[in-house]
Amino acid sequence: MAEPSSVAAVAVPGVLGIGAAALIPGVDLNAVIGAWAGALFFVTWARDLSIWSRLAYLVVSWVGGYFVAAELMGRSLTKFSGLPGLLAAALIVTVLISVAEWVKGGKMPGWISAALGWARHALSRPGSGGGNG
Repeated sequence: MAEPSSVAAVAVPGVLGIGAAALIPGVDLNAVIGAWAGALFFVTWARDLSIWSRLAYLVVSWVGGYFVAAELMGRSLTKFSGLPGLLAAALIVTVLISVAEWVKGGKMPGWISAALGWARHALSRPGSGGGNG
């Protein structure tokens, strides 16, 4: 069972943040709540981190998830913002960490290799606009 102090350290900022966001006109509360849920999922899943690292990742994940959801809504790629916020918040820290490790001289993340392979394949097909023929 989790210690009451660690539960409070996560619950209090969430309640305060959602409450504060509700007071600001133009803020999409579905995206805020979805991003909070995704950030909470990530922080709960990453058990090997210190409490301060978890709190920092919680904030980065929450803000990143909200902005991704808002961007998708702004581009009319989705009708609803809650699920995109949740998924983006759950994934954004993992993506950013893997890119940061790659930039520092580590191995290229597998998801980037897969995306580049898919793009090469898509552009090399006849009629895809990738050639000059």
